Amino acid sequence: MPAAAQQRRSDEKPPPRPQMPLGRLLLLTIVTSALAFALQALLAVAGAPAAEAITLLVIPIVAAAVIFFGLRPYPAAGRVRMAVMVAVAVFLLGLVAL
Repeated sequence: MPAAAQQRRSDEKPPPRPQMPLGRLLLLTIVTSALAFALQALLAVAGAPAAEAITLLVIPIVAAAVIFFGLRPYPAAGRVRMAVMVAVAVFLLGLVAL
């Protein structure tokens, strides 16, 4: 590689890493918790026979989907990681609540 090309390459700054704005994360947290509470209330009113299983399976999946699709401009690996963390946290909260 010519010296001039190496000099230009070393002068270039790496692209900035996307960062998650705190406001967006807070809004997604509020939307996720509102959906979880709404699904839980719907199950309580309906008197579903498998409400406990639905609480432990469906609500974490819905919460993870909200986070995954809500963070759309960010890299897929980061969105998947955040969605998995949210699903596990909501699942564990569901276990504690039972």
